[in-house]
Amino acid sequence: GISGLAFSEDSNGSFPEEWNNVAFLANPITSTINCVRIVRNPDGSVTAKLLPDLLKSEDDWFRPVNIEFGPDGCLYIADWYDKVISHNELPLDHPGRDKTHGRIWRIRYVGEKPMEQKFRDIPDFYKVKTNKLTDYLGSPSLWAKRAAWHQIADRPMKKTRRLASDLISLAMDTTQNTVTRIHALWSLEGIKHYDEELLSELLRSPLHHLRREAVRSLTSFDLDPSQLPDEIKDLIEDISPTVRSQAIRTLTEIGVANRATIEMLVRACKPALPGNSLGGAYERKFERFLARKALEQYPEELHAYISSPAASKVPVKNLLWAIQALPKEEKELAFLKFWPKAGIAELDESTFISIAGMLENKEIYQMVKPVIQDGVYAAAYIHFALQNQARVQSSELSRLLRPLAHQLLLSDSLSAVNLALDAAGRLNIGNLRKTVIAVIKQEQTPDKTLLLALKVLENDLEANKAVFAQAAQNEQLSFNARVSALHSLSKVDSTRGLEVIRNWIPDLHLAEKKLLASVLAGSRQGGKLLMTMFDEERLSLAAFDISTAERIYKSNRPDLRGAAILNGVKKREEEEKQAFNAKFDRYMAIAKEEKGNPTNGKVLFQTCLLCHKVGDQGEDIAPALDGSANREPKALLTAILDPDAAVEAGYRIFSVVKKDGSSIQGHLIKRDELGTTIAFMGGSKLFIAAGDIKSERFLDRSFMVEGLTDSYTDEQIADLLAYIRTLK
Repeated sequence: GISGLAFSEDSNGSFPEEWNNVAFLANPITSTINCVRIVRNPDGSVTAKLLPDLLKSEDDWFRPVNIEFGPDGCLYIADWYDKVISHNELPLDHPGRDKTHGRIWRIRYVGEKPMEQKFRDIPDFYKVKTNKLTDYLGSPSLWAKRAAWHQIADRPMKKTRRLASDLISLAMDTTQNTVTRIHALWSLEGIKHYDEELLSELLRSPLHHLRREAVRSLTSFDLDPSQLPDEIKDLIEDISPTVRSQAIRTLTEIGVANRATIEMLVRACKPALPGNSLGGAYERKFERFLARKALEQYPEELHAYISSPAASKVPVKNLLWAIQALPKEEKELAFLKFWPKAGIAELDESTFISIAGMLENKEIYQMVKPVIQDGVYAAAYIHFALQNQARVQSSELSRLLRPLAHQLLLSDSLSAVNLALDAAGRLNIGNLRKTVIAVIKQEQTPDKTLLLALKVLENDLEANKAVFAQAAQNEQLSFNARVSALHSLSKVDSTRGLEVIRNWIPDLHLAEKKLLASVLAGSRQGGKLLMTMFDEERLSLAAFDISTAERIYKSNRPDLRGAAILNGVKKREEEEKQAFNAKFDRYMAIAKEEKGNPTNGKVLFQTCLLCHKVGDQGEDIAPALDGSANREPKALLTAILDPDAAVEAGYRIFSVVKKDGSSIQGHLIKRDELGTTIAFMGGSKLFIAAGDIKSERFLDRSFMVEGLTDSYTDEQIADLLAYIRTLK
């Protein structure tokens, strides 16, 4: 809900000292200005602590959308002033939207100390004489510092270059605060005046902000690599991660490289640290990324370096990462040269990914095979492959992972078995059929495991049609598992599938028929079974929702039965609108009473967490519901009962039609040249390779399922709303 951000450093020192290093955040949902103290640690990392709110309004129309400190040191708040919180929860023409009013608030600290007289007034910097601009770089007003710097950079250089001596003195003056010295350096950049002594001094400063800005500034002075100060090589090992990363950026932005430049970048290619925590592992990964990106700019220089004796002075693990920047053929030759010297027994995630991209090379395949197939790390390597499926999937990797998947399938750990089944299905790992069937035949196999196992067997439909038929007719299995088996059977033996579904339908209740239709609609063959059942009047329109009907129609477009189902569902939905209006009015009456048990409502709310987050709970594939207590009842109920009414663009259903005629609908996570990743309710994800996709697009419907509260009593609705009122 945060829409604006301001830092206490911008207050020009007019706020009390205890407010130093505080970030102010505008939150229009909760009608507050929040405060977070930012603590900068000696190593350059940052931690944050939540403070009491600076401002909390009881005015329902107070919507702070932006905040800024002005040149007078006061905090200014842009107040959207509207009863409606979001732009998308109600239609644009809703009468509750205010389109004419807005407010600006100013917060001033009553105990602020007056600035020196010469800085108290806010001058027109367009009129300040050039020789006076340097004075304002020392102003306690950050706004004034910036304005003076901008004027020095913007005015004709023949006038501003006369300021060079004063600017150098100001930047060298250790009695000045860091911000003043940095603005003096920025001004020197603006007039293109390079002073070797100054830069050498700043690069060795004990203050990491000055070191960072000094190394960044080197790209402003048109230096070639031979002119780079010797101190820069030390900054690659600096204690501050911001200085280290900036040193790498500078070497990138210079645009040319000599051997010393390449060596510094290769030294920055240190092995990844485990985890992803700030203050270590995260920064290391970022620096490795920057170093590789830089080296990609200098492939010829990198190739010359690794072919020289100088490369022997750098750790081999650094070289293995650095060579990823080379063209394919050169990279693979370099890998074959350096890998035997590395002595790597366990792969981290980034190394696993880089190796997976070279497995088409038979020599590399054989060289890394013993390491990848080390069963000690079976779960870790399979997890890496699944997490990065779009980047690593190949038939070679699937072959390497087969013994690891087999090992996990024989494990006593259910999570290990599920991991192996997931990998076998998604990565098409072969030669596991007997082991997977054994998992299916085990007594009391959990439903999730059964579904994953059936998905694996789909990789060879013809060989496993008897298994699908047996599972579909096994009444000891869950309905979900049987439907999945029937769907697989219908793809390979439609006649047998038709026999099974005809036997099923008389005993199914409506909810089961809807589930059956939803699953079978995912393929052309399943859609044909459904159309036959509709034609034989074994399934009525009640079994189909709009999503199911659309998928059947699209995968069997020439068949008029699909059009009949779709048109029938559309007509039914029009009739249901009238019933919806009556339900909405009833819910509004319940909401206005403000009754209900929030404890019971919290239990009902768990369904919402399958897609939404509240705090650190739930899935992050739909808008966060923090602050929902502040939403207008009408808007809240509209979102619950009619999620398609004003769906936000990023949360529409994304539909993928595959070349085999099947279709998949869910929440779009990622789409690139490799393929598309879709998420489903509950957080599960599916990657579809680009080569398997026939078409894909957003649908003008919400990802949120309609009818989630259809079975709730009025008392349960009151309980659910009571709990939502606690989400401040």
